[in-house]
Amino acid sequence: MWAALLANQLGCMAIPFLGYYLTQDQSLPLGTAGVILMACGIGGVVSQWAGGLLVDRFGSRATLACGMVAAGVSLFALGLSNSVYLIGFFAFLAGASGELWRPASAALVAHFFKQDQLSRAYGMLYWGVNLGYGVSMVLGGVLTRKGFTLVFSINIITCLATAVLVWLALPATERSAKTGKVVAGSYLNVLRDRLMLAYLMATFCYAIVFRQAGTTLPLAMKVDGLSSSTFGFIMTINAVIIVAVQPLILPTIGRLKESRVLIAGIVLIGAGFGATAFVSSPVGYTLTVAVWSLGEIAVFCVNQAMVAHLAPAHLRGRYYGLYGMVWAGAMLAAPLMGTRLLEHSALLLWSVCAVLCAVAVAAQGAIAGRVTRRRG
Repeated sequence: MWAALLANQLGCMAIPFLGYYLTQDQSLPLGTAGVILMACGIGGVVSQWAGGLLVDRFGSRATLACGMVAAGVSLFALGLSNSVYLIGFFAFLAGASGELWRPASAALVAHFFKQDQLSRAYGMLYWGVNLGYGVSMVLGGVLTRKGFTLVFSINIITCLATAVLVWLALPATERSAKTGKVVAGSYLNVLRDRLMLAYLMATFCYAIVFRQAGTTLPLAMKVDGLSSSTFGFIMTINAVIIVAVQPLILPTIGRLKESRVLIAGIVLIGAGFGATAFVSSPVGYTLTVAVWSLGEIAVFCVNQAMVAHLAPAHLRGRYYGLYGMVWAGAMLAAPLMGTRLLEHSALLLWSVCAVLCAVAVAAQGAIAGRVTRRRG
């Protein structure tokens, strides 16, 4: 699984650079490009919902492999399309298929690993995804200067190669490998789980803060007179910290109580983004990014493990699908909230971020005992 996700992320270039492709190669106006990018983002939300259903019905391996094939086909069609309507349609399909791996990989880990191994397993996957994504951003930035044909080609090839690797190397999972029977259940069962809903609401609070990193943070830096290249360098620090630090602290995180690690991570995220209100120099921004990057490591090592403790085996896919929808929804909501607040003042924006993280900490603290009891 680690190798498959690393391979996939190494070639994940087309969607991150889609805005450049639409405005440069297709010469679309910014407004039209924005609508297409939103369609791709909505597809990402849909993919979490659909992925949860497919995992519970067909298993993780089938969902992963078919999702990668569908993503490759969608990108191929997107790259050949010239009509703005077709581009928008296939961008939506690319977003809807390209994220199916998230609930599938999460459910697969929950299926095969013991409870006390989950934090380290999810942490290793997150590390591999970030390592691959970091390399692909550097490589994609170089390749886009020569056009987007090679960018799309590499992305398509890695999608198909990942599908083959997943199908050949991973075992069949859940009911598809045993009886083939489907246990009754739906997303309504997840929505009736008050403990899961409380966890999701707390997740949304800090997720919408974390998503400011790619939306309003560069705008705030621009207001302070910092260039886009400075923003790129500072965000590289985030990737370096994750790649260098996470493998070193995974054994320690695996021995700690997951709820405490999660709360500590949210505190660091809140402190990092909150402190952004008081900095204006590259050094200041770098320090704040370093703080919330450490929080990011802690949070993403354990947050999916917490979902595994809450989810019954026959509904793991749907639990992870709804969890993924919360993160995808935060990605859509973050720029709306962040830009409105930043229009008033940076102090207001980052103060609200700190408050949201404080709410998330309080909520996680309130439900920690109940999550532990359900885990057993």
